[in-house]
Amino acid sequence: MDNRKILLPLNPVKAETPWLWIGTWSMGGEGFGPHNEGESLRVLHRAVDHNLRHFDTAGFYAHGKSEALLQKIIAKERDEFFISSKGGLVWEGRKVQHRASPEQLRLQLEESLSRLKTGYLDLFQLHWPDPDVPIDQSLAALKEFQQQGLIRYWGVSNLTPHQVDEYLREERNIPHQVHFNPLHKDFDTLSAGMKSCINCITSPLEQGLLGYGTSAHGTGGISRKDLRNRNPYFSDRDVLQWTAGLDELMKGQAISKILSVLLWICSQRYVHAIIPGPRTVRQLDELIEFKSVIEEKGFLSSQERTLLSNKKVKEFIGEKVWEHLNTKKDL
Repeated sequence: MDNRKILLPLNPVKAETPWLWIGTWSMGGEGFGPHNEGESLRVLHRAVDHNLRHFDTAGFYAHGKSEALLQKIIAKERDEFFISSKGGLVWEGRKVQHRASPEQLRLQLEESLSRLKTGYLDLFQLHWPDPDVPIDQSLAALKEFQQQGLIRYWGVSNLTPHQVDEYLREERNIPHQVHFNPLHKDFDTLSAGMKSCINCITSPLEQGLLGYGTSAHGTGGISRKDLRNRNPYFSDRDVLQWTAGLDELMKGQAISKILSVLLWICSQRYVHAIIPGPRTVRQLDELIEFKSVIEEKGFLSSQERTLLSNKKVKEFIGEKVWEHLNTKKDL
């Protein structure tokens, strides 16, 4: 993998897997069903114990509660952690609003720094483009924050391929959070950023639909208040049929469905990092196994365009599972 696509903390001595980030959206306790803050803290501490040092959050997540929770583990040895947050989305009452003007982004950055009790962020990203603010104005603000030493890197999230080409064409190695998984195969966005971006994969398990919990059953497995009711995949019959087919294929396999999905994602071209969001220690342990398998099997690729060896991963998860994950459908 191209070393220019790797982001590290100021002190990288314990950052063993800079391609595996821990997402904290669901840890804030809003929108994902029953919540246990103690369990979330155990997840974070266990991640640190296994030398995971990259964490992704946002002021928007659970009205800032995710950032406040993350602060509890970075208070000591701050320079050993790579902390990514985002601005551009805010809560106004119960409604989500786009607010990505330079003034608003500065205010949101200052609030994030305050909640995290840190003098800088390793990465601050535009969460979503604001339809009322030209993207280049939002990006200019991020660049200014970098020049002022408030952030080490600036980045983007959820840009279209056209927006990547228009606004990042002259840039190099800009972190871009891209929604990608076997159900949401956004190859176009990954390809658009092959030169200009560090593609960081969000929602790799499609908010739990590709996992093992009750949410793997779609809307029938979540409460009416769960935000995932707004995810169209959770109520799509073709999707649920496809996931049921994957479950059937995984019966009797020596490896788990989650491991197979994560390995498949990371063996695709132009994937540089992955950001799963574990809510429980058991879910984190799946990621620790994922990390261990990659290290033990030597899956990391020497090629610049892939994170993991496509050939080795295919052989490991088996051709039938590989082909199912690779199925191209209009889901």
